[in-house]
Amino acid sequence: MSMELLFENRKQIGKNILNIIKDNGYTKSSFSRLTNISRPTLNKLIKGEVDSLTTFKTHIQKILESQNIKGEQLLNYVPKSKTKKELIFALSDNAPGNHVLDPKAKKIFGILDDIVHMCELYYN
Repeated sequence: MSMELLFENRKQIGKNILNIIKDNGYTKSSFSRLTNISRPTLNKLIKGEVDSLTTFKTHIQKILESQNIKGEQLLNYVPKSKTKKELIFALSDNAPGNHVLDPKAKKIFGILDDIVHMCELYYN
């Protein structure tokens, strides 16, 4: 498969790179170190924003080698976790009507909300 075809499909390639990262339990940082691609460049690859064919070729080749896959496999990558898991929440409405959260509690719940969102990125 030609690198030019991969370059033409760089948005899909970017999505597939992100799926490879998730499926194999990497973080973007660890994948960046593994492939010897800087984080900013990796982010551009994932977003499909690398405009230089030469740069694209160089970095895609690093990914192909590190994952021991061919260009066709990267283009047609099927995520391991294709089905989304349904999140289940238990809510309670037994708080008094005039209840106001303490500022510290608001901050903690905000942090927990951020953690849930990060988990959704990697586990959905």
